[in-house]
Amino acid sequence: MQGFLVLCDSASTDRATGKISMLGAGWSLTGPELPSTAIAGFLRVPWNEARTDHTFTLGLAGEDGEPVMVSAAGRERPLRFSGQLAVNPADTELDELARSLDIHSSFAISVHSLSLAPGRYTWALEVDGEDLASVTFGVRADPDADAE
Repeated sequence: MQGFLVLCDSASTDRATGKISMLGAGWSLTGPELPSTAIAGFLRVPWNEARTDHTFTLGLAGEDGEPVMVSAAGRERPLRFSGQLAVNPADTELDELARSLDIHSSFAISVHSLSLAPGRYTWALEVDGEDLASVTFGVRADPDADAE
């Protein structure tokens, strides 16, 4: 299995086709304010792994490798999305050409505005405990913060 992550201003998945529509895709530097963003994920799954349940985790870590913590319901927790995924091709009677290609699957996750200190951050995708993909971005310092 292969995975790819893309940072976007916004993204949504068309459930009928599995395609992702992205706006402002491919950035790596933001700030000093971090607006709402999205992570678009793309998976390429070999046919022999179709219909197999996989456990995934997508989490945000700082440059020290420690998880970014957020407040939720009055307590601090790591900023992480997790669950189960399985690729179930709709048409098992595909022609030879289609079956010679990996099965493509995608997802989009929207993240509301975060308050992050200046520095480097990495979204990392694990599937079945294996690092599959990551994307790193930077948050600039506020140049006016030093002037105060």
